[in-house]
Formats: sequence, C-alpha cells, structure tokens
Amino acid sequence: MVKPTLASHHSLTTNHALVMVIVLIKTAVSVGLCVWLAVLLWKRLPITNYLQQHNRKPWIALFYVVLRLFPVILIYFVLGYKPTSDVEYYYYPIANSARQWDIPYRDVYSPYSPFFGYLLSLPLHIWNDMRAIVIAMTGIEWLAVYITYQIYRGTENVGQRLFRVLFYFSLPVPFVMCVFSGQEDVVVWIFALWAVWVWQQQKSPLWGGVLLALGLLSTKAVFVFLIIPIFLMTPHKQKIALVAGMALLGLPVLAFLYWKTGLLFIEQQINEGDYLKAPNWRSLLNPIIGGLIPATGGIMKWVTLIVTVIIIGMTGLRSYGKRFVDTLPLIFIIAFGSMTVLQQNAVSNYAYLFMLPLVFTLTDFKNRTTTLLLIVFNVLAAIHPSFWWRIGQPYYKGFSMFSRFDYGLEYGMEIVLIAGFIYYTLQGSKTIGGIPLSAEGSPTGRPMRNRSFKSRSFGIN
Repeated sequence: MVKPTLASHHSLTTNHALVMVIVLIKTAVSVGLCVWLAVLLWKRLPITNYLQQHNRKPWIALFYVVLRLFPVILIYFVLGYKPTSDVEYYYYPIANSARQWDIPYRDVYSPYSPFFGYLLSLPLHIWNDMRAIVIAMTGIEWLAVYITYQIYRGTENVGQRLFRVLFYFSLPVPFVMCVFSGQEDVVVWIFALWAVWVWQQQKSPLWGGVLLALGLLSTKAVFVFLIIPIFLMTPHKQKIALVAGMALLGLPVLAFLYWKTGLLFIEQQINEGDYLKAPNWRSLLNPIIGGLIPATGGIMKWVTLIVTVIIIGMTGLRSYGKRFVDTLPLIFIIAFGSMTVLQQNAVSNYAYLFMLPLVFTLTDFKNRTTTLLLIVFNVLAAIHPSFWWRIGQPYYKGFSMFSRFDYGLEYGMEIVLIAGFIYYTLQGSKTIGGIPLSAEGSPTGRPMRNRSFKSRSFGIN
C-alpha cells in the first residue's frame, strides 16, 4: 500500500516560499474577481435583459470556457504551473493506482470512497498527467452547473437564471477550488441530484437507493450526511425499497472490500478525522480550552459527530412530506455547513460543497448586504486554506500567540468564516420551515404543491 509520507503530507508547510506565492496569487485572483462581481451586480439588470433577449446562445458553455477552461490553459500550460495540494498528494496517486486496476486502501492510501479512484482515473486513460484531473474536474463542475440551471428554475426567466450561472462561475470559492485545487466536492451534488431525479422520474425508491449508494461509494464518507436526512424524509411506505436499493449495491461492495482489505477501508477514512484543521469549533475555541482535549479529539470527536447527525436528522424529519427537489439544496447547505463547524478536521474548502445550491436557492441579488457578505465569505474561504498552511497550520494554545500578526489575522479569518457557515446553515433551516407539503411527499396524500421551484426535468409546471 502506498501511503503519503509525513514529508509529502506537509511539504507545502516546509516550502514556505512556494506556498506564500500561492497565497498571493489566490488573493490577487480573488480581489480581481471581486471587482468583476461588483461590475456584474452594478449592471445586473441590463446584463440580465441582454441574456434574456439572446437566450438561445450557448451562454453556459461560453461562461465555462472563459471562466474555467481559459484560466486552466493559462495556468497549467502557458505559465507551466504544476498542480499541487490534493491533486498531487491524493487524487493523482489514487487515480493512477485505479488506472492500473489496483485495490484501494490495500494498494494505495485513500481517505475517499472505493469507486472514487476509478472515476477519477477515466481521464488518465486518455492522458496520464495530473493536469488531466484538473481539466476533468472543471468539466464535471460545468455539468453540475448545467443540471442545476435546468432543474432549479423557480419563477425566474432564462436571463435571470443565466445571470446566476455567471455569478457562480465568478465567485472566488468555486474559481479557486476548481481551477487551482481541482477539488471534487461538486461531484457530491451531482450524485445527489441524479439519485433524486431518477427516483422521482421513475417513481422508484429502489433505484433512488441504488444511486444514493453509488454516490456514497463514488465520492467520500460525508455523503452519508445526505443519506440520513433523505431517508428520514422519505414516505414510510418507500423506506424499505430505498434501503433495499442501497443494500443491493452497497453490501456486495463492502463484502469485497472486507475480503481484499480487511478494515482498511474504514480505518483510513476514520483516521482523517484525527487531523486538526481549521476553521471549526475546535480551532476557534482552542485558545480557551487549550490542552483540555487530546490532540486526536478524544471523545469530543464523537460527541460533535453525534451532534452533527442530530442536526441533519432533525432536518430530515422537518422535511418529511415535502418535495425532495425543494429540500435537497437546503439539506446540502445545512448538512455541510454544520459539518464544517462541528468536525475538527473541517476546512473552509467545504464551502465549495454547497456554493452552487446556495447561489441558486438562497441568494437574493436585490439584497445588497447579504450579497456583499456572500462575496466576502467567498474571498476568505478561497484564501484561508493556503494561508493557514503557509503559517504552519497553527493551533493556538492561548491568546498570547496572537502577538504574531499573521496568527491574529488568521484567527480573525476563522471567526468570520465560522460565522458565515453558521449563518448559511440557519438560513437553510429557516427556508425549509417555509416549504409547504406537496403531493409527492405529503403523509395525508393531499395534492399540495410548492410553487417556489419549477422544473420540466421533474415534471413540475
């Protein structure tokens, strides 16, 4: 089994000069995007009207080419920048091992689900280079944006929804996480949407269960934070079929993994929870609690996990009798917003997990204050991971450590980011409470319909 060495795992921290350059580049890009976003919001109405008048043009493809493909070509081919971070130390070794049909966990260290490497290896069969993974991730993000655009129509016209697409592509978190880091988080959203779409179109909770299991086996363990509320909001008569569908795919895979790897497929993913990262409740309170909690988290790691499960479980119960398509983006925001706050290995990268559903369901461009706060949140979330690594991944044992300016600055960023994650979690919870029962999920079977979202894909008029 190939496992990242301690030296490789922390190489970015030892090469401070390189990481500082990355921080400065991400900061400059984020500032530039802020200026661009300011222009977009200033000219929002004429841009929206123009997009509406010319709505038959392939705008989403154009936005993708300009704001994803061109930057990737410039950075990785013209300037010769080499993918680093997760792409270099996790994605490529895992995908390259899968390309050779190795067994995950046994032959290569992997904190991801068993199918993840095989999915990621597809572009490597065409071109065995780390840059192929980054390019593939931008394509997957384009697919996620296109599907979301088609499904979440609301009461807006085509021009208004295309403006949301442009706004999303221009936000610092999606841009930095996709172009610079090749992050895979948007894949979680695609699998969840796919499962719900097939489930509702075919009226088959069995197939919904199969695809949810496929999502869990193809992404990472956090996908279970979606399965729990989805199961709880499923009508009682469909629960057995849903579980049967998940077991149909999941049990044979688990049996195979146990046969080939023992318990490595569990241990390697659980071990990731021992890493202390930031920002989260632990990093924020550590200056106060100091050494009261063991470095690995001890029992508190499991307590916060239970609290997270309770929060998303209550979300599922509150969603019972409501349409899956209405509640799924809000469940996403609540699940991964609360997870980021409560798990000690959480990082601000997780903002990328729910940024797309957030833009399409909770962002009100008429509210300048909340839109501005969303942009500020994006800037900090895009810069913070690299900055935290640059200064040595500090965990503060007391407030005296803030005599260093960079430590104080980083801790201030943590406070704002945690406040942002909590705010969006609460907004998602509040919005779910306002969604009425629907015909497809109402326990009484009354033909109630929530008209806040409309979609031909789901047969909603």
